[in-house]
Amino acid sequence: HPYIYKITFATANESSALVVRPFSEKGTLKDLIYKAKPKDPFLKKYCNPKKIQGLELQQIKTYGRQILEVLKFLHEKGFPYGHLHSANVMLDGDTCKLLDLENSLLGLPSFYRSYFSQFRKIN
Repeated sequence: HPYIYKITFATANESSALVVRPFSEKGTLKDLIYKAKPKDPFLKKYCNPKKIQGLELQQIKTYGRQILEVLKFLHEKGFPYGHLHSANVMLDGDTCKLLDLENSLLGLPSFYRSYFSQFRKIN
């Protein structure tokens, strides 16, 4: 799918898994929002709230549509994706691509599991 970030190499065994992707100079959607450089350390990139900037309306429309299209595609294929957040959306030019699709295959809990698990029944 054009909105899924490619994997260069992947391997797994009984106790671990390894996934390698190409490095992106542009970084993730989170990097764009925080005006951060992908190679900077985590605390330097994301712990200064003064650097945060919003996105332009056109960017929101474009990225939102692309994310919804790939989520629809995954849903139609019966593939669960519970790790949607700005750090799992890689920017490639004016296109955004989802990362970490393998998490559900590896049995990792959803990013939002802690929010959902507080409810006994979700309508």
